[in-house]
Amino acid sequence: MTHTPLVLLGGAHVHLPDHLERIAESGSRIAHVHDRDAERRDRLCADLGARPLAALQDVAQTGAAGAVVCSETSHHEADISAALAAGLPVFSEKPLAGSGGAALRLAQQAEESGVLLHTGYFFRTIPALRKARGWIRDGRLGRITAARMRFAHDGGYADWLDLDCWMTDPTLACYGGFVDEAVHAIDALQWMLGAAVDGHAVTANALGWPVDDHGSAVLRFCNGATGVVEAGWTDARMRLELDIVGETAAISLHDGQMALTPRSADSAAERHDLAKLDAGTGILPYLAALHGTERAGLVPPADAARVNTLLDRLGLRLN
Repeated sequence: MTHTPLVLLGGAHVHLPDHLERIAESGSRIAHVHDRDAERRDRLCADLGARPLAALQDVAQTGAAGAVVCSETSHHEADISAALAAGLPVFSEKPLAGSGGAALRLAQQAEESGVLLHTGYFFRTIPALRKARGWIRDGRLGRITAARMRFAHDGGYADWLDLDCWMTDPTLACYGGFVDEAVHAIDALQWMLGAAVDGHAVTANALGWPVDDHGSAVLRFCNGATGVVEAGWTDARMRLELDIVGETAAISLHDGQMALTPRSADSAAERHDLAKLDAGTGILPYLAALHGTERAGLVPPADAARVNTLLDRLGLRLN
């Protein structure tokens, strides 16, 4: 079997193991690894049977069919830009870059080059959320007036999220723990409702790290709707919740079940179960495109950049 070779640019991200599993399942493989941490690079090369890439500018010489960017957020612009310049389709972990300006430059580079750039906002692959977006687009809620989304987990207190790393270094992470989870909700709400034009965020620190670890934001959308995003690392459990209220109906997602309920109705018109959350699905649209098949969930670079520009407008960038 011929495996499509990919180059891994950075191995810092917590969801790298999930992506590696999906890459292997797709018939691709990591053939080269570039990482500014030489020890981590060499360990990944040994584990993956890959070759080290000493210089980022040599990415064009690897013969790779695409690039997977899982480096620290502060390095995204350099890594993604080098891959795009080499003509390599790119999957990047979220957020797209460490600032709105950097994200806009990358989106422009991708557009001008015509090279695929996909960011891992995996909410777009979740069937229940795709169904919710369909209800909205079909007009079943009427004019949307308000929305609320919560995406939070207990990783700051539990052992599975190692925060003694780059994620709590403001110069490398660029954003704090609120943004780490909130970007998924922000992208999803803009995907469903259109652009958010302004807002205000409040963050806090319960764990004592040099970055915030939870918070909330109030948003105003172009269509006049208001929105609330709640996120962070300090919840009591993993939670994805959604409420969208329209003139004629409302969507409610709580405790793993989503319902569409017409206004004044005694019961839901439709119900759907929420599948188990899996951040690894964020790379699937990219892998499908790489192999010449179509899969829902590709994130246009301009949409990914729009998340970053909103984050900066909310005053959430740390440096």
